Amino acid sequence: MKECDIWKKLVDWGTAQHTTSENNKIFHFPLINDSSFIKNLIPEITRVNGNTKNEGINVLNKTLPELSENEDINVLNKTLSELIELIRFYQMDHKKFMPEVWKYKHLLSEHLIEDILTCFLDSDIKPSYNPFLIRWGNFKIDSELINKDIALLLTKWIDKKTIDDKTSKGFHYKFNLLFRSSLDGLSSQAFHQKCDNKGATITIAKTQNSDLLIGGYNPLNWDSENKWRVTMDSFIFALNYNDLKNATVSRINHDNRIHAIGCNKSYGPWFGEGPDLRVSSNSNIWQHKTKSYPKFAKVDSVTIVDYEVFQIVNIVTEKSTYKKTFD
Repeated sequence: MKECDIWKKLVDWGTAQHTTSENNKIFHFPLINDSSFIKNLIPEITRVNGNTKNEGINVLNKTLPELSENEDINVLNKTLSELIELIRFYQMDHKKFMPEVWKYKHLLSEHLIEDILTCFLDSDIKPSYNPFLIRWGNFKIDSELINKDIALLLTKWIDKKTIDDKTSKGFHYKFNLLFRSSLDGLSSQAFHQKCDNKGATITIAKTQNSDLLIGGYNPLNWDSENKWRVTMDSFIFALNYNDLKNATVSRINHDNRIHAIGCNKSYGPWFGEGPDLRVSSNSNIWQHKTKSYPKFAKVDSVTIVDYEVFQIVNIVTEKSTYKKTFD
């Protein structure tokens, strides 16, 4: 479910709390002090008391009420204060934020509103409030090659988890498109112009006449300094778009970590000394020779139809601190 829909249902639920506290006919929910209630928020607010039947009002089918600033807003604030802290405003569709949230701006602190608008204007800025995972319904990726399922698989590999790991219930990385060869060209100069000094990146390419996708993860910066970069966190991969369970990931060999990432102005993405995976300038043929990254595809080269490079931004870090939404 999208965050804006959750917000609208939450406000409807809070309004129903105020409305029915006087007549005690429709809902019978206590004021919630436990923030874990948000996990069951959606099914709970859709439940109508069994005694109401035909005279009951299903809150989900109502439009958002217009609340007066001086009267109902204080009651709604008191009712929803604990739960609003768990709304992921940063993940809302920017076009829907103003019409759906702004009329209830009195429920939010000035600092929170300022932080939300700042993050909307600059996607590279991390939120100061509520560093939650991106819900499945809120996750967006501008890609011609991969979908959300593949993106989730890649984040598991970034976190060094297995394909069948079930602990991930959302995304804590954003995929910002930096480069697409079908738009930006195949020159190494174009790649470095778009991708240098952007931090961690994922490179993804579609091979000709097949559903095979190949690529690699660089946890460091790309640059044009003609040097090797050392890391133990990089990997290359191969997967079939329609068969993710048999996807292959190959992590850097410890003994070859000094040749994990090749930064060279004459080439595009370069992984391993082999070269295990290297993109030549102005060519759609990628070179491959296993050395630094074991257990990869057994081919000398592959022909690429298109490739994309994404900046990987971690929106939830160990250093993130939780701040109260209300002053």
